[in-house]
Amino acid sequence: MTTDDLHPFSNPGRTKLALVSRGLALPDGLPDASRYVAQANAAESVVDVRLPSGQFCTVPVGQPFTEASGFALRMVDGNAELHCGGEMQPVKLLEAPKYYRRKTRSGARMGSFSSLHDRLLMLHPLMGCGFFARPGMACGYCQYDSMLNQAEPPMRDPLELVEVVRAALAERDIDTVYLYNGASPGDDAGLSRLIPVIALLRKHLGHQQIALETVAPRNVQVIDDLYAAGLDIFVCNLEVNDAVRFTEVCPGKQQEGGQQAVWRALEHAQAVFRPGSVVSHLIVGLEPLSSTIEGMQKLIACGVVPLLTPFRPLPGTPLADCDLPSLDDVEQALLQQYELLTASQLPSHRLRDMGRVLTPMESGALVGQETMLHERISASSLGRKVHGWLDALRRHLRVHQSEAVDSEDAFGSAPAMDKRPMHVLVARRSFPLLALLLLFALTAMTMLQTSPEGLSEPGWRALLVFGLCLVLWITQLLPLPVTSMLGLALLPVLGVLPAGDIYSLFGNPAVFFILGAFALAAGIIRSGLSEQMALAVLDRMGTSPRRLLLTMLLLPALMACFMPEHAVVAVMLPIVWSVVRGLELPRGHSFTSGLFFALAWGAIIGGVLTLLGGARGPLAMAILQETTGSVFSFTDWTLASAPIVLGMLSVAAVLLLSFVEVSSIDMKGAIQRIDQKRLEIGRASWSARLMAVLMLCTMFGWVVFGETLGLAAIALLAVVLMFALRIAAWKEVQSQIDWGVIVMYGGAIAIAKSLEMTGAAAWIAQALWPAGLSGWGLLLLLGLMTLLLTEAISNTAAVAIMLPLALSMAGTAHLDPVSIALGIGIVSGFAFTLPMGTPANAMIYGTGYIELGRMVRMGLLLMLSTLVLFGLVTRFWWPVAGIG
Repeated sequence: MTTDDLHPFSNPGRTKLALVSRGLALPDGLPDASRYVAQANAAESVVDVRLPSGQFCTVPVGQPFTEASGFALRMVDGNAELHCGGEMQPVKLLEAPKYYRRKTRSGARMGSFSSLHDRLLMLHPLMGCGFFARPGMACGYCQYDSMLNQAEPPMRDPLELVEVVRAALAERDIDTVYLYNGASPGDDAGLSRLIPVIALLRKHLGHQQIALETVAPRNVQVIDDLYAAGLDIFVCNLEVNDAVRFTEVCPGKQQEGGQQAVWRALEHAQAVFRPGSVVSHLIVGLEPLSSTIEGMQKLIACGVVPLLTPFRPLPGTPLADCDLPSLDDVEQALLQQYELLTASQLPSHRLRDMGRVLTPMESGALVGQETMLHERISASSLGRKVHGWLDALRRHLRVHQSEAVDSEDAFGSAPAMDKRPMHVLVARRSFPLLALLLLFALTAMTMLQTSPEGLSEPGWRALLVFGLCLVLWITQLLPLPVTSMLGLALLPVLGVLPAGDIYSLFGNPAVFFILGAFALAAGIIRSGLSEQMALAVLDRMGTSPRRLLLTMLLLPALMACFMPEHAVVAVMLPIVWSVVRGLELPRGHSFTSGLFFALAWGAIIGGVLTLLGGARGPLAMAILQETTGSVFSFTDWTLASAPIVLGMLSVAAVLLLSFVEVSSIDMKGAIQRIDQKRLEIGRASWSARLMAVLMLCTMFGWVVFGETLGLAAIALLAVVLMFALRIAAWKEVQSQIDWGVIVMYGGAIAIAKSLEMTGAAAWIAQALWPAGLSGWGLLLLLGLMTLLLTEAISNTAAVAIMLPLALSMAGTAHLDPVSIALGIGIVSGFAFTLPMGTPANAMIYGTGYIELGRMVRMGLLLMLSTLVLFGLVTRFWWPVAGIG
């Protein structure tokens, strides 16, 4: 080895290159070595050196190849000097961190599984690498085997890792936490175990980067989960480009998928992480230089930053006797790397403070190229923080929780990755806020205008609050209950009504009726009554394809008479999943989609028959009572809706039987699944039987004593009895109650009351009443408008919007207010066309078995049928039944 080969001190980049490649000889030893020497891994010792140029180097010492290095380190009067070829350069020798000697909560020495080099903290979450548990599988250059070796290495306590990070942060301004993942069995290469570790570390780190170096997983989906947890840099090493040499050097990786697995992981990660945040090491010196350069070209073309590591022969490894690569070859590779990255404009500033290699930012120094301004800014303290904030913002925009239905008994919430261009995501996330600001600004500007003729100032403000809430309910820029909260706050603030009058409307009986109904529905579910009833009916009726399909329509309809429709679908969906699995039909088969359609349609239609099927009926009753003083009973609602419900069930049955193929269905598997479910749940418990008796008594009370005692009082007494009989616990019921609906009720009732008390409702009636249209014709028009509206927003929001306007027309149009309330309340429940119309549609669409086009086509037919039946029933049946 010649002095010329080492390029001593002629160029700071070349000096670092020589040091990290050749190491340092210690001819005089190193006084007080424990202050400076650290363990890079279990067998390799290093010292951290700062060159006069400011470059940081982590330099190997104490190895056979380092003792032959042309560079030597001597301590003179306590100062470190670097000697080479008769020349000397003073350097700064960094002391090993003090936290190395501290112990974790379990008594482990912190320095035994971490090392801190300048601002780079390296952590080993796993206690070894699974390759070393199998002879002949370890990479030929690696010394990892002196750590604990098992086929599935155990993982350290995540809290211990946090302790190390906090201890290191207390000593230095860390920039990157670099995790190593040894090989573990399984398609995820053990990465799933690291997801909670990364998530925990992210909670304790601000702008600092988290990097992970790992073996390529077969299941690349885990890479999305790592990013969602908080990972910033993904490192998966190609090691060598030549396929034959790869097999020789990395036998374990070859058996776990080889280079194809590495490329698949890198390509997937590149689509997930920020540009320049996916990295792959190439080892210079294990293959011809031309092959290494070819590997760099392929990586950069894939959007991956290559990081070049000079080969170092470590004792005890299969490659211990191989020669070091010449520094000229390493330098040529680094210069080629610099040129390729510069030409590609692929960001490379994420790789910094890496003392053991020349980073792409440092490679330009080999030819005297100064670091570019944007790179210096990125590497500055402020730049690092900005990039950390950008990482967090990007992750916030890209990652969201999605409902995934992929099993018969659970709905799992999994992170979903939105990989659209960032400007699209920013625009999409910014639009709601900008739209809200614009809407509030327009409302404020309009409020400054003089009130229209014939409308008082409080009425004008009440109308503006209603208009604001109307737009928010339709667009859902805010959640429906939050919009109601806004209305509740604005009415007293703007002087429309006193605060006491507004908030007292939460005492409306309908609010407590729906609260009692939610509690009773929770009792039905928690007691197991709903599942027992469903399986018992299916067991008796679902013996043929046609009977199973019709049973799947009628059973949810019956159940929705006693509990909200979304709760019915939630209870029934796992059972339908079991049946579908047992049928073993392909995903696109009409019978499987027919079963899911039957479930949703039955719940939607049956939920309209009684006031228990959803919140729309009680809300209509409350708005009617507060604005007009009129009321309708539990029986009135059922009498008014029954013909429509029966007619719609018939239409739905005809539609199902017309498009579903039933002749070739083998029911054996489905029957076995139903039998299995019945065996799993056993006989009905005493709680289920008591709940059945309680619900029958409650229904009897509503029908017979509803007008005298009040629906709310009967519902609340039933809830008290349910708890007294220990059918359900309060905590169980509390989690089942949709408190947001209760809040929305109060807001909708208050807004409707403010329109009536301020005269705004009468003013709207005069302005909006269609000339020449009254009676049944106007009722049919209101039904059509409600049908169209309820397809796009929730049915309770449709009632909250339509009913105050419609009631204001009652007197002028010669319509009974009760007929209007019943009509809008009933029609609002029939939403079939779009997933967002009702939770039942959304839940079956989320299964993946329903095509949106088919849902729309079938929904339009059902919507048209609803309008026709509504017109016929209101024209001919309601007068006979004494309604209106």
